[in-house]
Amino acid sequence: MAMWYNSIRLLAALINTFACCYSFLLPSSTSTTCISLSRGARARSNNHGGSTVKEQLMTSRHHATTTAATEIDTETISVALPSNWKDVDDDYWSIEAADILTRYGVVALTLSSSKSNSNSDGLISSQIIEKANKSADSRLEDMQSRISNRGVDPNGIEDGPFRFAEIICRDEGGLRYDVPLPWLGGGNDDTNDDNKTNDQVGSGRIGAPLTNMEAEGVTGLHEAMDEIVPHVLEAMWSRDQDDIIDDIALNSDRNSYVAASGYLINKPGSKSQNWHKDGPDAGFIDCFVPLIDLNDELGPTAFLLGDEEDELVPMLNKGNILLFDYRTIHRGQGNTSEDTTRTLAYAVYRRRELDKAKNESGDVHNFPAALTLEYD
Repeated sequence: MAMWYNSIRLLAALINTFACCYSFLLPSSTSTTCISLSRGARARSNNHGGSTVKEQLMTSRHHATTTAATEIDTETISVALPSNWKDVDDDYWSIEAADILTRYGVVALTLSSSKSNSNSDGLISSQIIEKANKSADSRLEDMQSRISNRGVDPNGIEDGPFRFAEIICRDEGGLRYDVPLPWLGGGNDDTNDDNKTNDQVGSGRIGAPLTNMEAEGVTGLHEAMDEIVPHVLEAMWSRDQDDIIDDIALNSDRNSYVAASGYLINKPGSKSQNWHKDGPDAGFIDCFVPLIDLNDELGPTAFLLGDEEDELVPMLNKGNILLFDYRTIHRGQGNTSEDTTRTLAYAVYRRRELDKAKNESGDVHNFPAALTLEYD
C-alpha cells in the first residue's frame, strides 16, 4: 500500500512540474497575466485578461521583486504612453511605470510614436511647454531685478550664492538657479478656492506674485503634469491597501499631493553637482519635465542605479516626464553648451499618509524658510 501511495505522489509531482514548465502550451483563458519589465511583456500588457486593476497591481508587485535585471539603460526605465492615453479607460501604463519606479528608483514617461502624432510633442504639448519657457524666463528676470534693488549681485558672482523664498542661486558662478513656484495644479487639500494656488513650499511661503503671463504658463504646465503623475503614484502607493482608486480625481481622495514646485535653470558654463540624494525618507517623488530637448551638452540629470551603481543619463525630449525617488542617487550635470540654457520644471509629490506621522507639509531640508522678495 505504501508503495502505491508513494507512486501516486510521484506521478502528481511530475504532472505539476510539467504544468509549470509548459504553461505556455495551455489556453490563454487558463493562464495568469503578469506585468513585466521586459520589452515583450510591455507589448502584452495591453491585454490584462479581464483582471481588475487591484489584481494587476498585486501580481506586478510580486513580479517586480523577483525579476532580475541584466542591464539598465534608458529603454529599461522608460514607459511609452499611447497617443490616446486620455481616452483609454485601462491605464496599464501607470502599473508598468509604478513597477519600474519601485524597482529602479526612476522611470521616464514618454509618448509613443505613431502616425497620428509628431515627435515634436512629448506627453505635454509643445504649446504648453513654450508658454512655460517664457514664464520661466520672465520669472527669473523679475526675481533678479528685485534682488538687484536690494543692492545684491543678482547673478551670485560678487556676493556668492543666495537664497530667497522665490529664487535660490545654487552655485558660486551664478549659473544654476532654483525658482520655487506656487502649485497651480490640483490635488492639494490646502488649495485656495479663490485663486487655486498653493504658495507653501517646505517651511517658507512664496510671497512675490506671478504676473498674469507667468501664471498662465505655470497653470497649464502644472495641470498637464497633474493629469499624468498621480496615476503612477496611485498604482505604486496603493499596493498595500485594500481599496484602489481606479479613476483618479484631482481631490483629497488621492494618495499624494504636491509639496513643492518650481523651475530649475542651468546656464552655459555651470559645473556638475556632487552625487546626492534629495532625502533619506520614503514617500517623496521628484517629477522633472524638461522644457527643452536634452542632450549631453545641456547638463541632463544622471543617476546611479542598481547594486553596481551603473550611471544612467536619460535623454528626454521636451514635454516628457521623469519621476525618481528622493532616495535615488543623482546629480545635475554641467552645461557645457556655448549659449543654450537648460530649463526644466519640477514638482515634489509627497505621500499623503506621511501626514499622519509628521506635522511638516513639505521638504524643509531642501526648502528651508527664507526671506521673501514680495515687497521689493
